[in-house]
Parts: sequence; C-alpha cells; structure tokens
Amino acid sequence: MTNSIDLNEETKVVPGERAPERRRRALLDSAIEEFSTFGLGGARVDRIANRARTNKAMVYHYFGSKEDLYLAALRDIYAGIRKAEMALDLNPERPEEAVTRLIEFTFRYYIEHPAFVRIINTENLHGAAHLKATRDMTELNRTILDQLGAILDRGVELGVFRPGIDVLDLYISISALGFTYVSNRHTLEVLFGRELLAAERAEERLRTITEMILRYLRAD
Repeated sequence: MTNSIDLNEETKVVPGERAPERRRRALLDSAIEEFSTFGLGGARVDRIANRARTNKAMVYHYFGSKEDLYLAALRDIYAGIRKAEMALDLNPERPEEAVTRLIEFTFRYYIEHPAFVRIINTENLHGAAHLKATRDMTELNRTILDQLGAILDRGVELGVFRPGIDVLDLYISISALGFTYVSNRHTLEVLFGRELLAAERAEERLRTITEMILRYLRAD
C-alpha cells in the first residue's frame, strides 16, 4: 500500500521524448486491460509495457510502481464514466426522461465496458483499500449525484416525483440493478440457463430496471 497520492499531478517528461501523453495513454489502456484480466496481484508490468509497445522503464517513469499504475487506472475508469455521464446533458425540466436516459446509459455502459466492471469487482475484493489512497475520488464522483439531485428536486417541484428520496440511495439502486446483472452474468447463466446478454434479454432487463426505478420515484 502506498501513501496517499494525487493522480492529477502532471507526469514528468523526459527531455526530447516524443508524444509523452500518447505513450502514457497507451500504458493506461494496457494497464486497464491487464488489471481487469489478472487483478492487481496477477498483473505483470512486462505484459503492460509490451502491449503498449514500450518497455518497463517507461511504466516506472510515468507511474512510479505497479501499484501506482493500478491507482491511475482505477481513477481513469471512474473519470471515464463520469465524463460520459456529463455528456448526456440530462435536462431536469423533463425529470422522467432524464432518469430514463441515465438508467439506459448506466446499464449499457456496464455491458460495453467489461474492464470497468471487472476492475470495480477487483477493488471490492481488496476492500477498496487502494481507492482510499486517492485524494480526489469523492469530488470526481460527486458530479453525478449533483446532476441526479437537481433532477429529483425538479421532479418533486413538478409533482412528478415524490419527496424524500435520497439521491445517493437512488443512484446506488440504478447502478446495482444493472451492475450485478452484468458482473454476475456468468454464474447466473450457468445456474439458470439463460443467456443474459443476448440482445433481446438485455433489452428486456433494461425495461425492467427502468420500470422499477420510475415506479419507485413517481408521486402517484
């Protein structure tokens, strides 16, 4: 376990090095694939470097250690979903539509980004010990709660949503209803004999999640 670090700090660049940010990005992408496949303990720095078409020295130059690279990858996957959420441009003036759009986005994001799901599962296995080493994750992840809170407030004002709903609890519910379906699909498919991510099944699940959340929110 390393001391608390700020993953926003600029990476030092070797004088004369070409395209440092592109190389750093390639290393991060490779690290996300490696950590999501093998976990922190099983990940190998040489595989990360080879996949990014560079060498181990560059990994240590940019990130310091394997664990610091894991922290950077962890922050990057959270920043990715938060950036994508911001691009949705959810309109509080149409609260049901906004919530529906967020539900759909969240569910599809988990399906389309399996590495995100696997790394989050890995970090939970570690009791979020590495996540606690970052200093800005709470602020980074606050954006979606602020967005959703504004939607809830406006929905109550318009008489569409009932009052008294906790925004964090709501977001956890939206996340969990899709995340568990995706992350546990392999065991669920074996146990119950249903291909959960077949197109028609996924769409049916999305409709179910949406109906459950909207029924919970509605004032009537």
